[in-house]
Amino acid sequence: MRSVQVVMFMLCVLGGLYLLTQAPPFFLPSRGNPAIGLQFDALASRLLGAGLLALAAVGGFYLRAMYYAEERRLPGPAEQRRYFGLLLLALALLLAALLSAEIGPNPDYRPRVQQAN
Repeated sequence: MRSVQVVMFMLCVLGGLYLLTQAPPFFLPSRGNPAIGLQFDALASRLLGAGLLALAAVGGFYLRAMYYAEERRLPGPAEQRRYFGLLLLALALLLAALLSAEIGPNPDYRPRVQQAN
């Protein structure tokens, strides 16, 4: 289980750094209908990258406290407030990225062609 957590941590760090530094515009298709979705511009991409990095910081604090410390112990009140603040920051950044992305048609979507008999 620890290896899965480290892989997810590294995906958040590397994905967040890429989105924050490169800010590529990209399209995220809808789950129910691939013909529509969210078009992320540079600002939304940077917000998403910052949210992923904040989430990676929370994951890093957790991994350090639970697996890489001398002794496993529950975090104190100050650490819990820091976790909670970083988690709220991550959620706010992710929500801001999703709200700033524009809903629109998929530029690469082509509907299925039905053959007439």
